[in-house]
Amino acid sequence: GGGEVREGLRLSMRESKRGLSFGGGDPGDHGIAGDATSFGGGHDDEDDDKDSSGVRHQQLREASHPPHRIRDSPPPPEPPTSSLEPLESRTRSPPSHSSSSSDEVRTQTRELRNKQDGARQDGAVAVGADAKPRPVAGKAALEVDHSTHARNDEAAAAIAQAGRAGNVKGDAGRLDNNKIVFASFVSKGFHEFMLNWFAHTQRLGIDNVIVAAFDEETEALCREKGIPYHSDADLRYTFDVVATGGQPLHDPGAKVTMEGRAFQQIGALKAAFLLHLLQSGHRVLVSDVDTVWLNDPRGWFDADDLPRRTDVSISTDCLSHTDERRTHGCWHMQFNTGILWLRPTAATMALMATWRDALLTTVDRFEHDQDIFNRLLRTEANGARPGFALVTGEDGARTTRSTVQEAIGEGEVGEQLHMARAARGITLGALPLSRFCSGHVFFVQRLPSALGVTPLVVHTTYQFSQARGKRQRLRETGLWLIDEDGYYEGKKGGAGFVAMAPEDQPPPALLTPGITNHLAAAAWYRLAVRNLLAVARATGRVAVMPRVVCLCDRYWGNVLPGCVIPGSDQRPPFTRCPADHIFNLPNMERAGIDWREWSFLDNPRLPDSSRRADGRVYVEFGLPAPETNDTGTDEVGVVVGVESAEASGGGGGYGRTVQMPAYPTDAQWRTSLGAAREKVVVVSSAIAAFCTFVDASEARTFDATVAVALQAESHFCGPGTAGHARSCEVGFDVPRGTAVDADCAAMRRAAAADSGDADAGAGFRARYVQIGHHQDS
Repeated sequence: GGGEVREGLRLSMRESKRGLSFGGGDPGDHGIAGDATSFGGGHDDEDDDKDSSGVRHQQLREASHPPHRIRDSPPPPEPPTSSLEPLESRTRSPPSHSSSSSDEVRTQTRELRNKQDGARQDGAVAVGADAKPRPVAGKAALEVDHSTHARNDEAAAAIAQAGRAGNVKGDAGRLDNNKIVFASFVSKGFHEFMLNWFAHTQRLGIDNVIVAAFDEETEALCREKGIPYHSDADLRYTFDVVATGGQPLHDPGAKVTMEGRAFQQIGALKAAFLLHLLQSGHRVLVSDVDTVWLNDPRGWFDADDLPRRTDVSISTDCLSHTDERRTHGCWHMQFNTGILWLRPTAATMALMATWRDALLTTVDRFEHDQDIFNRLLRTEANGARPGFALVTGEDGARTTRSTVQEAIGEGEVGEQLHMARAARGITLGALPLSRFCSGHVFFVQRLPSALGVTPLVVHTTYQFSQARGKRQRLRETGLWLIDEDGYYEGKKGGAGFVAMAPEDQPPPALLTPGITNHLAAAAWYRLAVRNLLAVARATGRVAVMPRVVCLCDRYWGNVLPGCVIPGSDQRPPFTRCPADHIFNLPNMERAGIDWREWSFLDNPRLPDSSRRADGRVYVEFGLPAPETNDTGTDEVGVVVGVESAEASGGGGGYGRTVQMPAYPTDAQWRTSLGAAREKVVVVSSAIAAFCTFVDASEARTFDATVAVALQAESHFCGPGTAGHARSCEVGFDVPRGTAVDADCAAMRRAAAADSGDADAGAGFRARYVQIGHHQDS
């Protein structure tokens, strides 16, 4: 959303109504094909996938969903046989300091997890190992299964024999060996992401698609929706919990697990599925269901040398294009199995079989598929750690010009490819991070746009708020394609939507990078959202979230003092910051509120009744002169509901403008706009848009709901002092309730006195409670 940041409370904005854009951005800004969408566009999970100690793996892996991919080629060699001896009987190598600090971090994390018996936290709801989930605001709490699931030897034996005649059904046999296979896999709990993944393949005209269905419910849904699927009686997920970092969408009561055999079984199912496709001679491009194919990658994979000359090519958690070019592939970072390219070579199939068997036999309680995959690429069967030997010279040089300009160079003949000799005879390619994007590269740094590169795919990693954070980011960037028409029409029988003006942002003094400004700006946004929710309640509308500017990055490791994730290229401010950086979306759902993403009003699926000027009304808020004796009544120089003669002609994107006193009550809102015919109400200043409810009991009810919805906590940490490991600033401050923060006249007087100050401090700083500082031992 465009518009310069304005000073003060911006209570009168007649001049701002020209050329409005709530979402902003052209298709090229997001690398999406021009006919797809016309607007905007980690690891996983903030609360429930984080140790209660705050310590977390710094090499970021996506344990919630499956990852992998494959490719066609000549007739495949003989498939490898299974070797199911337990991993503890095989040689395990000592940690290698050259590979990264990931082994040390992993060891520390496991020790802490074991000490704390797997205790986790999820927003406002902390569930101990023996505790029962506590419902919040009438919604089911996250129920975490902390048990280490017993080994299922029968299921393991079946997985190792997958592909037996008579057990396989579905569409895999109809795949074309002359084309790339686009593959994914899913079990119940994440069907929405599968549907969205498939919708994007259809949008791009991609055929030769297959989804592995790991349970009967998924198989039935694929048949119902016409999604090509692969089913194998030996490839069945057998646990009664969802193996994920968070609750699936639309199922807040689901029991989930973050450790144990359930995760490992999901990984083994993925590896066995991929091996089946490889044994059939396919080249496969496999991606998790929480990825989105932004542009058709087939031209790149068919023409570029990297996928032609590697056994396996893989995406990375590297955040720096600079580091990627300097190291020719970020080999020191964790590889992310969420996007994999596999050719059906003997080495690739042997790797898939070993990966499958390792997942079925590991005794490590916390080792997941990506951990093992990275270890196998770095460690030989005898325990040796050869490192990654870059393929240089003629062997590692591009011999044909890339069909698309490379994100890592110029795509010219002779340029060195990001290719290395890995363990186990694998020639490994590092997929360019600006085309095969992590969530941070795409949604936060927006590196493809900064580099002028067309991205091919985004994986919703490096995010918070569980599956809700993934969905919200995709909605914010126009990439969530499966919402029904009703989502764009508002509440059933409701009046429509209420939103902030695009240029309504925190005071300019708060929009420079730094943790102090970030937490203050986050408080400003939370107060703005509280007021939008109050107006929505008073008028029967749905609140549209603000576009957030982040002045500090969010991460489970240290970001202070610089407010950046170590190793990332772009620095704050991030002007289109994902909502999950400062809001806990699961808590908003638990509170039972309804909202829409910040780019919603620019979505091309919005009905004409909400897009036309006569379908939108602009609300300006007036203040008394500083010397006026404001009694708290409507008599503050602005009569409730009066239309501005200047704007009522319908120019500048609105059919009319209505003036109201700043900090109105719910009764004043209903008097002014309760019967408004327009579908969209846009307020000039969200901070000044609400004071309190006339009925004290309604105010208390609303406050109880918002206390849950806006509760979120994140530690922004750096090196500690005086014996402390870390020193942290803690967010996020919660606005005071409307039942106690209810002196409307005082708010108007303070804002009137303060309106000449660019910091606008008195206008909102006294209206929330600060959380403070924290020291980690």
